[in-house]
Amino acid sequence: MNEPFLVALANPEPAPGGGSAAGYSACLGVALVKKIIHLELLRSRSSRELTFEWKKLLEQANEMEQNLEQLIEEDGNTYIEFVEARTDCGRKNFDHALDKAVECPVKIMKQSSEGMGLISEVGKRCARHLLSDLLVSGETFMAAVRGAYHIAWANICLLPGNSPRQPAISAGEISLLERSCKEKHLMVMEQLRAKIRGETPNR
Repeated sequence: MNEPFLVALANPEPAPGGGSAAGYSACLGVALVKKIIHLELLRSRSSRELTFEWKKLLEQANEMEQNLEQLIEEDGNTYIEFVEARTDCGRKNFDHALDKAVECPVKIMKQSSEGMGLISEVGKRCARHLLSDLLVSGETFMAAVRGAYHIAWANICLLPGNSPRQPAISAGEISLLERSCKEKHLMVMEQLRAKIRGETPNR
């Protein structure tokens, strides 16, 4: 358990909040993927080609993990700026703060979508008995997508009703991204389940 993060999440402070929690969910998905890659690296020592493939996938997972950790921190800082801008009577920084408060969770959604692509590649190569962990990983990525979607949508709704200004990313665009992620999730999950059922060949 990452106790410092969970303790901070439970504190009555603006950050970390829901966006950071969504990013943390995606990090759990990456951790499970890395676990499987490490196990397969141990099994592939006799094959230089397989070892190379698994190391490339591990590099992708490590890069994704770093990006998500940065986004978790960015989301907390962004939300604090957003809260301060909302309480600013002149609202001089509100527009910029709103854009950042929408863009950050959208980045988490996109990283989670990439995570599902990584699951697909790992699933094509890993042993059949490891696929159940990838199913769990897929659910944590989709939870991150849904959570980040809710945060981005809710922040857009905080725009004053009489404001002519619209955020850089619209609610409609966010909904389309969420739908695309959902379709990708369903496709990858079915790919994994088919392999578990023995309907696709092991590599």
